[in-house]
Amino acid sequence: MRRSLTLLATALVVLGVTTACEPDPGPTGLYRGIQADISPVVTPKNSGVVWGGAPVIDPNYGGTLYEGTPIEMQDPRPAAVDGRQPLRYWEADPDNGVTNRPAIVWIHGGGFAKGIDSMYGLANSTGKEYAQRGYVSFSVEYRMDTTVMAPTTTSLCQWVQDNVDPDDPVWVERKDTCAANITAAQRDVLAFVRYLKANASTFGIDPGKIAVAGFSAGAVTASNTAFQWDDVGTVAYFPGDDKSPLDSRPNAAIGASGCTFNFDSPTGAPDTADISDAPTSFIASEFDQAVNYQCSVLSTQAARDAGLVAELTSYCGESGHANTLYNQHKAETDEQWTTFLVRQLAIYSGTREPTAAPFCP
Repeated sequence: MRRSLTLLATALVVLGVTTACEPDPGPTGLYRGIQADISPVVTPKNSGVVWGGAPVIDPNYGGTLYEGTPIEMQDPRPAAVDGRQPLRYWEADPDNGVTNRPAIVWIHGGGFAKGIDSMYGLANSTGKEYAQRGYVSFSVEYRMDTTVMAPTTTSLCQWVQDNVDPDDPVWVERKDTCAANITAAQRDVLAFVRYLKANASTFGIDPGKIAVAGFSAGAVTASNTAFQWDDVGTVAYFPGDDKSPLDSRPNAAIGASGCTFNFDSPTGAPDTADISDAPTSFIASEFDQAVNYQCSVLSTQAARDAGLVAELTSYCGESGHANTLYNQHKAETDEQWTTFLVRQLAIYSGTREPTAAPFCP
């Protein structure tokens, strides 16, 4: 969906970067390096805060999940309320006395089917590390369809990607379900961005400095929120939610192994990007078996063609995926992401210029 000229003009104002920020203090400075005097307060594992709700999309909700597979379990999520799933978040707060802080919304992976216990772990690991840099980190829950290809644990979306056959009605049906699941995740995260902006003073964050971040399915969702931020749906998630597209738009997106899918393309090529979309900084491996590398390339190229900052560090000859790839290249990725964030969120001036690294040949 493309924006009206009025919406585009308004969004371009949002994109403006002020020059009245402090000079970049270097790799050990606040928001760049881990600060020895910051001890983040992390929401306890069993105490996720319910921020909103949306219609349940999981046919297994409240019952046995992944039945007949090695990961079979009882659903640990809160009971549905009037057919709506309560959505939770976990927070890693720097608790350093600073107000108007930048925030990062972390989105877990799992093929849009798994990872329902991943939110706390993400808040208490990567989220906590970025909170030690000064960012308020939120690890957000989103709706999932826990259908897997039993007796394996292959997610529905992974099966769709691995078995493309437009002439097979079973594939088409599953493709449509997967696409709906991906859209639900995107809209849930966009709604959470609106929630943060509506409650910015409570959280002590700057509503104009909110980034989204993720791994695997979480990186796909981060990419989707960057490029499809005006697709907010019709559901109101919390009291006073006006579903404003501009209030849904993140200011930046980072991720490992993610792109914006178009299921009508065999490579997952995205629709063209728009100058009003958010800047991105991603990493990907050439032989990733879960997220097609060419989708990452095409998403990045579409954004660059639109005049956007779209960074992609490609690890040619490698096959690492998501968290594995990040951990293999952690130091350089953190440098890439933190320098990107302080520039695009207008935290510091004088940091590195945006990169447009070549893709794998």
